[in-house]
Amino acid sequence: MNNALRESWRGTKLFRWQPSKDLLVLAISWILVVAALYSATVLIGPEAAGGMAYFGLYAVLGALIFGVGIPVFWIVIYRKRPLADLGLTTRGLTLSVTLQVVFAVIQYFSAFRGITFPDWGKLLPLIALALSIGLFEAIFWRGWVLLRLEESFGLIAALLIGSLLYAAYHVGYAMPVREMAFLFVIGLIYALVFRLTKSIFILWPLLQPMGQLVTLLEDRLTLPTLAALGFFEVLIVMWIVIWLAARYSKKAGIADQTKPTAEVPDNRQS
Repeated sequence: MNNALRESWRGTKLFRWQPSKDLLVLAISWILVVAALYSATVLIGPEAAGGMAYFGLYAVLGALIFGVGIPVFWIVIYRKRPLADLGLTTRGLTLSVTLQVVFAVIQYFSAFRGITFPDWGKLLPLIALALSIGLFEAIFWRGWVLLRLEESFGLIAALLIGSLLYAAYHVGYAMPVREMAFLFVIGLIYALVFRLTKSIFILWPLLQPMGQLVTLLEDRLTLPTLAALGFFEVLIVMWIVIWLAARYSKKAGIADQTKPTAEVPDNRQS
């Protein structure tokens, strides 16, 4: 376990100035994800067309295509870099899963206190949504946004800017600034947790989805039971995209998936 921690922090710089063209793609993907979320939540609403419009904009367009598809395509296909650079790695898996369980237990007893759970028919689609969106958020906000910012500006700036972008992303829910300030702290906590091992498996499938579920229950979001099938399908497609990217990496001879991000050669960086 100590080896996994050392591997994750090897070569880490607290401050640096090495902006790359990745930041432009990051900015575009952020705008697209926020636009999809805002369209689904504010402009359309969960009830429109029996929830199908909400599902299509939020889960398919925002989370799957913009949130997972763009980062995977850019890092693996265009940049020829390993999936580990998106936090998609089994390096230190035992440590990541162990820490996730510990943090999830703490979160359960602190965040779910006083929460009233609906009946199973209403809860299932929310769980499916939390699992699929939780995977998207782990990949997009931690593996994509945080690690790209760290490569350009160092860890300190990455934590602060990444958490600010995460909080601002919730304008898509039409949240007031006061609530976004709280989400800045939440984003900072998740970023710090992720950065312990630089693996999404310290956040998913328990910790981050549980946080998402708390928000859904507090907002009293209701979705048809059939929506669960759609969100589970999106989750499956996300993993298919990741699997295909892994196969491409292997065939293309891309660097070892366990190689630390800071040491991956980047011949295309501007």
